[in-house]
Amino acid sequence: MEQKCPICHKTIKSKTEEKSEKTKFYPFCSRRCKLVDLGFWLDAGYKISQSEEPGELSDNDRDGPDDKR
Repeated sequence: MEQKCPICHKTIKSKTEEKSEKTKFYPFCSRRCKLVDLGFWLDAGYKISQSEEPGELSDNDRDGPDDKR
């Protein structure tokens, strides 16, 4: 089964099909793409969204800053 690299969209083979240098970085095609993805996470380029109702406060908003506790 072939997949596409989530960063550059090159076609890559799945890890179970072939053990090679290219599958070493699976699901990415290369070390570069793996590091680009890590950079997105570290720079907050990716976000895990949470659905909140309008007017609903998170625990941090409700309690205030840590230094006021």
